[in-house]
Amino acid sequence: MECYQFVDSRKWLIQNNASMKTSDAHCMKIGPKLEYIQNEGEVSRWKEFKQFFDFHVKMSARCWIPTEFWLVNDPGPDMEQRFSVACGNKEDLSEDREVANEIISRVRLQRKRNPMASQLLRIEKRIAKKAPELTSSNKHVILMLCMDGYLSDEFGREGSKVKQEFVDRLVDISKLPVKLIVRLHTDNDRVTDFFNKLDSKLADIDVLDDYFGEAMEVYLHNPWLTYSLGLHRLREAGLASDLIGELDERCFTTHDIHRFCEDFITGEDVDLPHPRDDWDAFISSLASVLSNEKEQWNAIKKCQTPWIDIQMLEKMFGARKRTTSSARAGRREFASSVASASAFESNCNSMTLEQVIQRWSHQPPDYKTLNSMQDLLVNMPNLFPPKNTAVEAHEYFGKWKCLSSEAFTGEGEELKSLLKRAARRSKLFLHPDKWPRDLTESQTILFKTIWDVVQEQEMKTLS
Repeated sequence: MECYQFVDSRKWLIQNNASMKTSDAHCMKIGPKLEYIQNEGEVSRWKEFKQFFDFHVKMSARCWIPTEFWLVNDPGPDMEQRFSVACGNKEDLSEDREVANEIISRVRLQRKRNPMASQLLRIEKRIAKKAPELTSSNKHVILMLCMDGYLSDEFGREGSKVKQEFVDRLVDISKLPVKLIVRLHTDNDRVTDFFNKLDSKLADIDVLDDYFGEAMEVYLHNPWLTYSLGLHRLREAGLASDLIGELDERCFTTHDIHRFCEDFITGEDVDLPHPRDDWDAFISSLASVLSNEKEQWNAIKKCQTPWIDIQMLEKMFGARKRTTSSARAGRREFASSVASASAFESNCNSMTLEQVIQRWSHQPPDYKTLNSMQDLLVNMPNLFPPKNTAVEAHEYFGKWKCLSSEAFTGEGEELKSLLKRAARRSKLFLHPDKWPRDLTESQTILFKTIWDVVQEQEMKTLS
């Protein structure tokens, strides 16, 4: 794999304090041949970490990825705070794995403190010494932070100053030849929001949830893909391409999907037609390749499915591609993240802000019944400039991540789980505490109304 060639080594900084005993994390029950992957329910954050750690210790040894593990707190007598796998001779690999697993199994989560920033400074200095060599050889270090979001200094003090010091350390490290991976072992919304903001500030950082959480995030944007455990492990390892890392960030265009298929599915052995040139040839060729591929566990459908859902691709892009293939004029293609042009957008320039909001929130013709939760969330970008000319532009509007309408075509528990995830995300964006302080009167009215409508429909749909 190309990404592997550019990796010099990996460094893990592992939070080992008392908060890791909290039970809001998830372990996987995996079939012997990956024929199923079940969620065992809420377990301690440390238990989730240990399952994750066990896999990547094996991966480091088998793939020879030099990896240094660094515990934030001293684990106690007769145990090393820093240990490694695949950093010495190959003859020592078995012993390396045994030592690593023994240390993690014996760790006692007794201390409250979690001075990540001070340990990051030490790691930063070590990488900085090697930076010229890394740059000249076009390689980088993968820095993995395994944590639940709790931060303190070395004396156990918490607060905004401690958080800012942590952020400053990450900003400084990001200037070095380093790829940052934050593996969160918690479902806490505030922690997720804090790190998602970091994700938008730092260029080369990937903030990851557990497999089940990431599978939902990917599906909300790209429901045509089966997000396999293998894909998730690649991202955890820091070996995924930038394109794969964007699967949970945005809805892919057909060009993105073609790139993904070439990079990950077909490889160089198949000359995959571009969907922009010949949609039917693209679908036919892709279906032929997929017929020879093993199906993967789909965490959303809770069964095995092909890597790519051909029917979903047809639904999302097929009709449009066929009607425009003979008249390509360089028009820009948009992903199906929002509903197609409709009456909602027509005559938008002549509508008042109240009318724009009403068309989004309620069903015609009398506009007395709220639209469905999924319609409200999918069509939310229609309320933002430049589509909505009744409100001034603001950079905060651009922070909303569009959702695919096709992600909500399921029913029952599948639909409910996806709506809960999407609603949870919308709250992190819409909550009054998150609004910028420089909003105009019309922007404030817009955000307040969206918040109230989404809250009301959530109560009706998900409570």
